[in-house]
Amino acid sequence: MMKKTLFAAILTTGLAAAGYSAIAQGGHGHGPKNLEQADLDGDGAISREELDAARAERFAMADADGSGALSFDEFSASADEAKEERAAARRERRFTAMDTDGDGQVTAEEQAAHAAERQDKMFAHLDTDEDGLISQEERDAAREKAKGKRGKGRFGDRD
Repeated sequence: MMKKTLFAAILTTGLAAAGYSAIAQGGHGHGPKNLEQADLDGDGAISREELDAARAERFAMADADGSGALSFDEFSASADEAKEERAAARRERRFTAMDTDGDGQVTAEEQAAHAAERQDKMFAHLDTDEDGLISQEERDAAREKAKGKRGKGRFGDRD
Protein backbone atom coordinates (compact mmCIF):
# COMPACT_ATOMS: atom_id res chain seq x y z
CA MET A 1 0.00 0.00 0.00
CA MET A 2 2.81 2.40 0.92
CA LYS A 3 4.54 1.81 -2.44
CA LYS A 4 1.31 2.52 -4.33
CA THR A 5 0.78 5.74 -2.39
CA LEU A 6 4.39 6.82 -2.96
CA PHE A 7 4.16 6.01 -6.67
CA ALA A 8 0.89 7.96 -7.01
CA ALA A 9 2.45 10.95 -5.24
CA ILE A 10 5.52 10.87 -7.48
CA LEU A 11 3.41 10.48 -10.61
CA THR A 12 1.11 13.33 -9.61
CA THR A 13 4.09 15.57 -8.87
CA GLY A 14 5.68 14.71 -12.20
CA LEU A 15 2.49 15.40 -14.13
CA ALA A 16 1.94 18.69 -12.34
CA ALA A 17 5.50 19.76 -13.01
CA ALA A 18 5.21 18.76 -16.66
CA GLY A 19 2.00 20.76 -17.00
CA TYR A 20 3.58 23.79 -15.37
CA SER A 21 6.59 23.46 -17.66
CA ALA A 22 4.38 23.34 -20.76
CA ILE A 23 2.57 26.50 -19.67
CA ALA A 24 5.75 28.30 -18.68
CA GLN A 25 7.84 27.47 -21.72
CA GLY A 26 5.44 28.31 -24.53
CA GLY A 27 6.96 28.23 -28.02
CA HIS A 28 5.51 26.42 -30.96
CA GLY A 29 8.37 25.79 -33.41
CA HIS A 30 6.95 27.50 -36.49
CA GLY A 31 10.43 28.31 -37.78
CA PRO A 32 13.53 26.21 -38.24
CA LYS A 33 14.01 23.71 -35.40
CA ASN A 34 16.69 26.08 -34.18
CA LEU A 35 18.27 29.13 -35.69
CA GLU A 36 21.57 27.34 -36.23
CA GLN A 37 19.83 25.16 -38.82
CA ALA A 38 18.88 28.28 -40.77
CA ASP A 39 22.52 29.45 -40.93
CA LEU A 40 23.07 27.67 -44.23
CA ASP A 41 26.46 29.19 -45.01
CA GLY A 42 27.75 28.63 -41.49
CA ASP A 43 28.93 32.21 -41.00
CA GLY A 44 27.22 32.56 -37.61
CA ALA A 45 24.65 35.03 -38.92
CA ILE A 46 21.22 34.38 -40.44
CA SER A 47 20.03 36.39 -43.41
CA ARG A 48 16.47 36.75 -44.67
CA GLU A 49 17.51 34.70 -47.66
CA GLU A 50 18.60 31.85 -45.39
CA LEU A 51 15.30 32.00 -43.48
CA ASP A 52 13.41 32.00 -46.80
CA ALA A 53 15.42 28.98 -47.97
CA ALA A 54 14.68 27.12 -44.70
CA ARG A 55 10.96 27.94 -45.06
CA ALA A 56 10.94 26.78 -48.69
CA GLU A 57 12.66 23.54 -47.68
CA ARG A 58 10.05 22.88 -44.97
CA PHE A 59 7.27 23.59 -47.47
CA ALA A 60 8.77 21.21 -50.04
CA MET A 61 9.06 18.49 -47.40
CA ALA A 62 5.40 18.97 -46.45
CA ASP A 63 4.28 18.94 -50.11
CA ALA A 64 4.22 15.14 -50.33
CA ASP A 65 2.75 14.99 -53.84
CA GLY A 66 5.04 17.72 -55.22
CA SER A 67 2.09 19.79 -56.49
CA GLY A 68 3.47 23.09 -55.23
CA ALA A 69 0.49 23.48 -52.90
CA LEU A 70 -0.36 21.92 -49.55
CA SER A 71 -3.61 20.07 -49.14
CA PHE A 72 -5.16 20.06 -45.70
CA ASP A 73 -3.96 16.47 -45.24
CA GLU A 74 -0.36 17.41 -46.13
CA PHE A 75 -0.51 20.45 -43.85
CA SER A 76 -1.91 18.34 -41.00
CA ALA A 77 0.62 15.55 -41.48
CA SER A 78 3.47 18.06 -41.44
CA ALA A 79 2.15 19.72 -38.29
CA ASP A 80 1.64 16.34 -36.61
CA GLU A 81 5.18 15.25 -37.51
CA ALA A 82 6.66 18.50 -36.19
CA LYS A 83 4.62 18.19 -33.00
CA GLU A 84 5.82 14.61 -32.44
CA GLU A 85 9.43 15.62 -33.09
CA ARG A 86 9.16 18.40 -30.49
CA ALA A 87 7.51 16.01 -28.02
CA ALA A 88 10.23 13.39 -28.53
CA ALA A 89 12.95 16.00 -28.03
CA ARG A 90 11.18 17.25 -24.88
CA ARG A 91 10.94 13.68 -23.51
CA GLU A 92 14.63 13.11 -24.18
CA ARG A 93 15.62 16.39 -22.47
CA ARG A 94 13.45 15.57 -19.43
CA PHE A 95 14.82 12.04 -19.17
CA THR A 96 18.41 13.26 -19.50
CA ALA A 97 17.80 15.93 -16.85
CA MET A 98 16.49 13.29 -14.44
CA ASP A 99 19.21 10.72 -15.19
CA THR A 100 21.82 12.57 -13.13
CA ASP A 101 24.34 9.72 -13.06
CA GLY A 102 24.06 9.18 -16.83
CA ASP A 103 23.47 5.43 -16.62
CA GLY A 104 20.48 5.46 -18.96
CA GLN A 105 18.00 4.77 -16.17
CA VAL A 106 16.05 7.04 -13.84
CA THR A 107 15.84 5.81 -10.27
CA ALA A 108 13.07 6.82 -7.89
CA GLU A 109 15.61 8.98 -6.06
CA GLU A 110 16.65 10.79 -9.27
CA GLN A 111 13.01 11.35 -10.22
CA ALA A 112 12.16 12.62 -6.72
CA ALA A 113 15.13 15.03 -6.72
CA HIS A 114 14.12 16.33 -10.17
CA ALA A 115 10.49 16.72 -9.07
CA ALA A 116 11.59 18.60 -5.93
CA GLU A 117 13.66 21.00 -8.05
CA ARG A 118 10.69 21.59 -10.37
CA GLN A 119 8.39 22.12 -7.40
CA ASP A 120 10.81 24.68 -5.96
CA LYS A 121 10.68 26.59 -9.26
CA MET A 122 6.89 26.32 -9.40
CA PHE A 123 6.53 27.64 -5.86
CA ALA A 124 8.99 30.46 -6.55
CA HIS A 125 6.85 31.46 -9.52
CA LEU A 126 3.35 30.94 -8.16
CA ASP A 127 3.62 31.51 -4.40
CA THR A 128 3.70 35.29 -4.75
CA ASP A 129 3.04 35.99 -1.04
CA GLU A 130 5.78 33.49 -0.09
CA ASP A 131 3.69 31.78 2.58
CA GLY A 132 4.66 28.28 1.42
CA LEU A 133 1.21 27.65 -0.09
CA ILE A 134 -0.24 28.20 -3.54
CA SER A 135 -3.68 29.66 -2.95
CA GLN A 136 -6.61 29.65 -5.33
CA GLU A 137 -6.05 33.37 -5.86
CA GLU A 138 -2.42 32.77 -6.83
CA ARG A 139 -3.45 29.99 -9.24
CA ASP A 140 -6.11 32.27 -10.75
CA ALA A 141 -3.59 35.10 -11.15
CA ALA A 142 -1.14 32.74 -12.90
CA ARG A 143 -3.92 31.47 -15.16
CA GLU A 144 -4.90 35.03 -16.09
CA LYS A 145 -1.29 35.93 -16.80
CA ALA A 146 -0.96 32.87 -19.04
CA LYS A 147 -4.19 33.77 -20.87
CA GLY A 148 -2.66 37.08 -21.85
CA LYS A 149 0.21 35.26 -23.53
CA ARG A 150 -1.88 32.76 -25.48
CA GLY A 151 -2.10 33.39 -29.18
CA LYS A 152 0.89 35.71 -29.14
CA GLY A 153 4.18 34.57 -30.50
CA ARG A 154 7.45 36.28 -29.89
CA PHE A 155 7.06 38.19 -33.13
CA GLY A 156 3.35 39.08 -33.07
CA ASP A 157 -0.12 37.61 -32.87
CA ARG A 158 -0.80 34.15 -34.21
CA ASP A 159 -3.85 33.13 -36.14
